[in-house]
Amino acid sequence: MEIRDLALDDLDAALDVRSRSFGPLSSGDVEQWRSTVTRAVEAGRQLAAYDGATVVASARINAFEQWWGGRQVPMAGIGSVVVAPEHRGSGVGLALMEAIVERSRALGFTLSALYPATTAPYRRAGYELAGVRRTVDLSTDALRRLPGAAVKLRRGAASDAEEVVRLLAAQARTRHDSGPFGWEAAEISVDLADDEVLTYLADDGVVSYGFAGDRFQVHTIGATSPETLRALWRVVGSGSSTRATTRVALGPADPVFWLLADNEVSVASSQWWMLRLVDAAAAVAERGFPAGLTVEVPVTLSDPLDPAGSGTFVLAVAGARGVLRRTDGPGGLALEPRGAAALFAGTPVATLRAAGLATGGEPAHDALLDAAFAATPFMTDYF
Repeated sequence: MEIRDLALDDLDAALDVRSRSFGPLSSGDVEQWRSTVTRAVEAGRQLAAYDGATVVASARINAFEQWWGGRQVPMAGIGSVVVAPEHRGSGVGLALMEAIVERSRALGFTLSALYPATTAPYRRAGYELAGVRRTVDLSTDALRRLPGAAVKLRRGAASDAEEVVRLLAAQARTRHDSGPFGWEAAEISVDLADDEVLTYLADDGVVSYGFAGDRFQVHTIGATSPETLRALWRVVGSGSSTRATTRVALGPADPVFWLLADNEVSVASSQWWMLRLVDAAAAVAERGFPAGLTVEVPVTLSDPLDPAGSGTFVLAVAGARGVLRRTDGPGGLALEPRGAAALFAGTPVATLRAAGLATGGEPAHDALLDAAFAATPFMTDYF
């Protein structure tokens, strides 16, 4: 068994494994899949496991910037992890994921995240539950009735991709979000060119939505001012005579929950996503931390896939920034990759101790670590 970059000549073989894992794609989706995988291959972000000349597994790295405490951290979004049925249970999946982590580090990503079909294989590779993608159904008419002043909007086009990136980043930064990630402009331009996706932009906001059977589906919505946010929701709500319900993935503290006059929200689905630290020191340095908090706490990290990043450190937080400083002093809270990822995502230390993901250290330091990494991570996009 050999793990290497997927060859473009093997797209059909990789598609066959994908179909045997998740079911066949429609003809239109096949073309989109080929386009996406081709771009990933050309960027060195698509790996495959070969049994001789035969593709038996593959996985893709999507290039994202994920928000943590209002700051962007390079994140490898792992998607389309597939193993041919006859090779499952052989260890090829774990070997592939370990290679994916190594490639992610080589490409400069400091975090990695994924949506698991099952958690056990990814936990063996060091991933742990971090946050939730929750979709809700809203009353379209309630959106139509949101009060507020008129805001000038214009239709979006493929040429607006960079502007959409900027607008969504501005909202995440303003709200100090943790979890949402940004697509590359090249990927956004594909949606903007799709006639079935309706996109409207303001000076400080954007909404993208479409028809999905008997409801509207909001793909993305964001604004930095309350006036624009209400106006964008009203655009969706203007179609209430044709679609009574609007489905959207939102964070747990999204303003729309407080804007609606009545209890006109129901949860449609909830899905966990998992996180792994690829380079713990870099991830901490890039993450945002609570302003006004000053902390120095020892931690001991052990990662079999990153020996250079293992050892005893002092986590120092000040001025909304953090650093892991190597030390020869006494060890602190001991964390392997799963525990380190969960702590980074804001999981309380008491929970980590109860789950066996953290040991040792001074119990008095637990509250300081909780304060430093406090977050309620969420995602609104699927990959």
